[in-house]
Amino acid sequence: MKKSLFSILLIALFLNQGKAQNIPFKIQKSEIFKDEFKDSYIVLSEENENGSVLIVRSYKGGKISPSPGFYFENYDTNLKLINEYDFQLKHPISHKTPIVLGVFKLEKNIKIIEMYYDINEKSYLCVANSININDFSTEKKELFRFGRDEVKELGGLSLKSSYYENANMKSLVNGSFDSSNEADLFSFSFSFNESEKKGSAEGNSKMALVLNKEKNTFSIVINFDKKGNSDALKIFLFDDHLNKIIDRNYEKNTKDRKHFLQNIELSKDGNSIYLLSKSYPTELKEKEIKYEFEVIKFTKDNVYSHSFDTQEHFIGSLKSIVKDDKLFYIGFYSDMYDKRYKGVSYFELNPIDLTVTKSKFNAFSEQFILDKYGKLKNKELKFLNFKNILITDKNELIFNAEESYITQTSGSYNQYAGYSSRQISHYDDVVSVKIDKDGNMLWSRNINKRQTGDNVDFFTSYTSTLVNDNVYFFINASDKIKNLDDNRIEFRDTRKNKYNLNLIKINQNGVFEYQQILDNEENEVPFMVANGIKSGNSMFFLGRKGEKKQLLKISL
Repeated sequence: MKKSLFSILLIALFLNQGKAQNIPFKIQKSEIFKDEFKDSYIVLSEENENGSVLIVRSYKGGKISPSPGFYFENYDTNLKLINEYDFQLKHPISHKTPIVLGVFKLEKNIKIIEMYYDINEKSYLCVANSININDFSTEKKELFRFGRDEVKELGGLSLKSSYYENANMKSLVNGSFDSSNEADLFSFSFSFNESEKKGSAEGNSKMALVLNKEKNTFSIVINFDKKGNSDALKIFLFDDHLNKIIDRNYEKNTKDRKHFLQNIELSKDGNSIYLLSKSYPTELKEKEIKYEFEVIKFTKDNVYSHSFDTQEHFIGSLKSIVKDDKLFYIGFYSDMYDKRYKGVSYFELNPIDLTVTKSKFNAFSEQFILDKYGKLKNKELKFLNFKNILITDKNELIFNAEESYITQTSGSYNQYAGYSSRQISHYDDVVSVKIDKDGNMLWSRNINKRQTGDNVDFFTSYTSTLVNDNVYFFINASDKIKNLDDNRIEFRDTRKNKYNLNLIKINQNGVFEYQQILDNEENEVPFMVANGIKSGNSMFFLGRKGEKKQLLKISL
């Protein structure tokens, strides 16, 4: 009798934490529309006080308009299109390998930051295009340039790899230029199979643009392909009027240690840049690696740096956060020589001298283990890739990641093409962890999910957001949620264009609920859940099926 009663209570608890049918939300859809470009992606949304919204979409060139560019679309409160503007990125033949570093709003203008090589000027140029959101008037301003002699002194600089990645404008999606969002700036990954990129014939130069959360300053950092025992950086900082605050060369000696840049964060006052790197002694083999992390602070007049290690733990990567003049770093950790993640690490640094004032290592909770494995607790948890950090009104941190990785199919032989194989991208479980302002774990949850696609398939994976201290996840899945052992569920993949949109909620106490909010039978187009953009308490998604497109707004 006691066992039966315990089973009933366990099922009741699961139903309370694993499913709900009444998550409050409101759905609005625009009319179905078509445009010349098959592929386009939301890169920015700005909701006005009257409820109207500006949507900025990137697109690559088509047959009629060969140049890539951006659609600016103003919608009213009912998602009726008010007006639109097409901004094409046209360049003369003398401009080679033009790329877009970032798209963001400063004051009443949308800034589109470009970089290209000008054959006539024999220089690399970085320019800012400013588009007024009221009348769509445009201005252009040069931010900086590099002549060939300066580039030769700093090291190699190539835009080719970025140009090909940037050609379809997908690299701008999900705020890859915005550190407050999903900023994978320099090979930022938590995979234990992490392999750092090696130099190539085109060079291994990299660049990143970061906007601070207050939207009053932005930074551009360029890592030149310096040969020999040094690493050369060019550091820029601009205010909201595009005035240059910092213009600094920085060189790091790498003779005894291998260094890898990770990410950038900007101070609240807009006067400082924090750059994080990791390193290990050159004589160590990969299996012996224990990274040492270094934070470098750049101001107008000075450069400060401080290094710290991770004690007896292994940490592949850390994510930097600036909140109310405090500097934090968070990442997943494991024990040395163990390829299973054990929890989340937390470091708080003094923003002045960069010393570590607090460090915590929080093991995953029993609830998390139950979510993911049921009663089997010895499976490996690997390939976690950071997605975003959300900050509550109480300065609590919510840390979201996805268990994503790539596999290779076995090759098949064709007498004309030879052996061929295919890469498959996997987007599996979602990990969500909440940490209080002192670095203590409040809860950790795992959302079981199995999806595959290519690495630019925005119909898979997910988007997450925070509203009223509740975390929300938007996931496409089959209409049949798979039941696992130990009273668990799993969201499964489905056929292309047959996606059902699910809303998952984890409340401030870690209680898990979910609800299907759109059935594929109700939609003319499926929606790209990995390309969600937040504006206020609403999320915007673009739907696409062939030439048909539709805008979806979900208010929480």
